[in-house]
Amino acid sequence: MLGFVLKRAGEAILTAFLVFSFVFFAMRLLPGDPVVAMLGDRAGAEAIENARKALGLDQPLIVQYGQFLWGLLHLDLGHSLVNKVDVGATMARHLPYTIMLTIASTIIGIIVGLPPGVWGALKPGGGADHSSRLVSLFGSALPDFYVGLVLLVIFGLRLHWFPLLGGGKTPFDLRYLALPAITLGVLKGFGLIRFTRTAVLDASGRDFVRTARSLGLSERTVVWKHIFRNAMIPITTQISLSIIATLGGTIAIELVFNRPGVGQLLVGAITSRDYTLIQGGLVILSVLVVAVNLATDLLYVVFDPRVRTN
Repeated sequence: MLGFVLKRAGEAILTAFLVFSFVFFAMRLLPGDPVVAMLGDRAGAEAIENARKALGLDQPLIVQYGQFLWGLLHLDLGHSLVNKVDVGATMARHLPYTIMLTIASTIIGIIVGLPPGVWGALKPGGGADHSSRLVSLFGSALPDFYVGLVLLVIFGLRLHWFPLLGGGKTPFDLRYLALPAITLGVLKGFGLIRFTRTAVLDASGRDFVRTARSLGLSERTVVWKHIFRNAMIPITTQISLSIIATLGGTIAIELVFNRPGVGQLLVGAITSRDYTLIQGGLVILSVLVVAVNLATDLLYVVFDPRVRTN
């Protein structure tokens, strides 16, 4: 087990390094000059050159790359080109709002999607199966920002159950977290219904399930020990992909609810061409994605110990 963990951790570190390198060079290929964006189009040539020297942008690219990696080793993401604030401190203020939204919406999505999917697969063709599939199809076709606006109007503007906009004084304020989390969680849960149903149906038709039933095992044992346990590997993969998509795709929801997360922060950085802030945000998000993938690999072992040999 230790060897498997170390192998996966090593792969995660290598992946993070490659992603960091891609982010660095991709930012340098973007059109426009960050110094001109910082100083404005009316800045003189001398002011632009002095700013480039102060920021180290006049040095060879390989030197800048080395400084970038050295800063990452020291947890230094640099300073914003626009307002000069520390990027790491800025991300530390905004990231918890996105993480809490991701965690809450994932929990809601699992609650909404997993039980109907399992039940529909165990009773295929029944009323519950047809209803869950219809609801899943309908819900998957709805855009998240539209659902968010509807919930905001009904429960925020009409009923006054929740605050209209903002993230609260802390990321843990459930009054501000509820509506965006429900919006993302329910919609992702609808998609999980269909995937869970397919995974459980696939596991139900395997030879080992027929063998377990022929040995006289109880249906409950067959379902939970053999069918559900094996179906959880693809389901875990789907949940992992959903978490990753939520981490990088909360922009629309954060804009609708004016939630001060990373998505909204990066939109502002892109608008103002704050390349350092964009770069820092992408680095942080890539670390989270790699961490989610690593946790998913470790969860595979819980459901199927044979994964350790692969």
